[in-house]
Amino acid sequence: MTATDMDAYGERRGGGLFWFWLPIVLILFVGGALSVAAYHFEPGLSIVEALAAGFGGLAGIIIGLFGAAVAVVLGLLGALFGLVTAGGAVAVTLFIIASPIIAIVLFVLLMRRRGGDCPDPGAH
Repeated sequence: MTATDMDAYGERRGGGLFWFWLPIVLILFVGGALSVAAYHFEPGLSIVEALAAGFGGLAGIIIGLFGAAVAVVLGLLGALFGLVTAGGAVAVTLFIIASPIIAIVLFVLLMRRRGGDCPDPGAH
């Protein structure tokens, strides 16, 4: 660590550009490694073709990862929608089953005679 890595208060400064350069360097190293592997294991390729194969393969991997991430998000949204729909179906089914039962119970309670009918209800 050098003196330029410190701010005026003696604390270390953050490396903001680190997160900018890290993916670029990582892509260059992985693409280069895939290019070397393609050149080494396929002797009929020229250097330019091996570079194209290596970085093209890396591009395919990255696109596939983005596609998989989108598919996971859409799958989770679809599962949530299905869960809400299934919950609504269960609620409607319970309502359809319970409605006649509740109606019968209320009808029986309504038709039940009161135990002690008072001749003058206003006296209470």
